[in-house]
Amino acid sequence: MAYDPNLPANNSPIVSAELRNQFTGLKAIMDAGNVPVGCVLAYLKSFTGVPALPGSWVECNGQVLSDAASPLNGQTIPNLNGSGVGGIKRFLRGATASGATGGADSHSHGLDNLGNNPVTVSAGAGSQVVSADEASNTTTNADSSLPSHYEVVWVMRVK
Repeated sequence: MAYDPNLPANNSPIVSAELRNQFTGLKAIMDAGNVPVGCVLAYLKSFTGVPALPGSWVECNGQVLSDAASPLNGQTIPNLNGSGVGGIKRFLRGATASGATGGADSHSHGLDNLGNNPVTVSAGAGSQVVSADEASNTTTNADSSLPSHYEVVWVMRVK
């Protein structure tokens, strides 16, 4: 039974079953934290003192949800943490609908049509001048091209 703010009625006898239902309804509201099913939140899982996830939340690691009490039972949870076989870490981006992916997992730089003019190639804090005869042998390093970031574990409310 859902919480009903009109129960018990003023000046009415307290019925234990009704009161128990009210407390159960209130507990469900507090446990949910008013966060809708399907919401994804950042979770500092490895932060000292952070408790384990409540049963109404799961990590977004691509598993098939097996929870009969959840409206998402049987669905595959998005793999947003890059875990598991073939897992890709992704930035989350706003849109009018959810579920689409895009971008690329790697990138490269090419230098074309230099002619006889040197070109300055900038990357991060440094730059390099490349001449036309060097362009065919020029590569970028394999360092990360990610912007400065702080890693979190993405979790989703499932019930």
